Amino acid sequence: MANDKRKAASANGKAAAKDTKVEMSAEEKEVVAVIEATAAKLPEKVQPYVTLAAPYLAKAWLYFMIALPYIVEAIQKAQELFAKLPEKLMWAAIGFLVCFFGGVFPATIAAAEAWNSCGGVEAWTQAGVLWEECMKISDAQKKDDGANGKAVTKELPQKLVQRKLLIAMAAVEPERINSALTCLYTGWIGVIGVLKLEFAKTVTLGDVIGSTLYTRVQHYEPVIAGMVPQEYQKWVPTGTRWACKAVAISVAWFLQRIISAFHAAIRGGMMFSAYLVDYLHEHGYLKQESKDTYVDEAIGWSVAALGFLTQLCCGFHLPFLLWLVLWPLQLVEAFIVWSVSF
Repeated sequence: MANDKRKAASANGKAAAKDTKVEMSAEEKEVVAVIEATAAKLPEKVQPYVTLAAPYLAKAWLYFMIALPYIVEAIQKAQELFAKLPEKLMWAAIGFLVCFFGGVFPATIAAAEAWNSCGGVEAWTQAGVLWEECMKISDAQKKDDGANGKAVTKELPQKLVQRKLLIAMAAVEPERINSALTCLYTGWIGVIGVLKLEFAKTVTLGDVIGSTLYTRVQHYEPVIAGMVPQEYQKWVPTGTRWACKAVAISVAWFLQRIISAFHAAIRGGMMFSAYLVDYLHEHGYLKQESKDTYVDEAIGWSVAALGFLTQLCCGFHLPFLLWLVLWPLQLVEAFIVWSVSF
């Protein structure tokens, strides 16, 4: 019976895919064929869903391949722009953002601190190695497109992907990639371990507070049970216990967010003042070095206090315009939270 259902679902998926193919281009049909061939090797429970999604996956793949050169070019332009900016002013700007909005990204800030403790300098170097290898692939692909431009446009997507992969494999150095990925993966595992331990303390604290709160609330269970139909009264103790723990864990997470915001405000404020004062001293705006004065500490603590109060007033939310600008950081925050949760 289950096999019949799976076969019917697979047939429906293929029929839907065929109906969608009517308006597809030749390139999309080729990519769909590759996806369907791959789906045939997947478990039976997954096959109908992959087949049904094949037209959309094909369109997404083609759009991604169209956008990929522009994405690489945008990253290169951003890298060139950052290279032209004064390094200390750039770090001062990052410290300012951390000071005023660090509480919005507690997991990202904690991950950055843990990453720094787990060999962040070496990991940054290895990330540069991966970028260099990516640039080798980009240069090799440009040479190939320049030498075989017309042939590339007429090539079928499957053959084109295979040839591009072979070009990429020939351009890079496998040992450098392997070493860089190993270093980054090891560092990431260390970061996840630290974050799991840190946030487990928060959940444990909430659980303990919830249990303590329940010892007081359980005396009111008869009153709550009197407001519930008799057939559902058995759920009152369990529901009350869950509600107490949910409230307590929410309070614990809110307290953790305040602690994270306080830490981010101090760290960001000090970072902002240190780099700003060094920049001003290097360019002659300040005559004395920062170690001989209290200017950097005065600026740092003032900005830290202002940043923390701003975060409290905003309720640890980004203003709308900054939300549009910092959406990549929100994706990073969501990914880190998801990684720690599972």
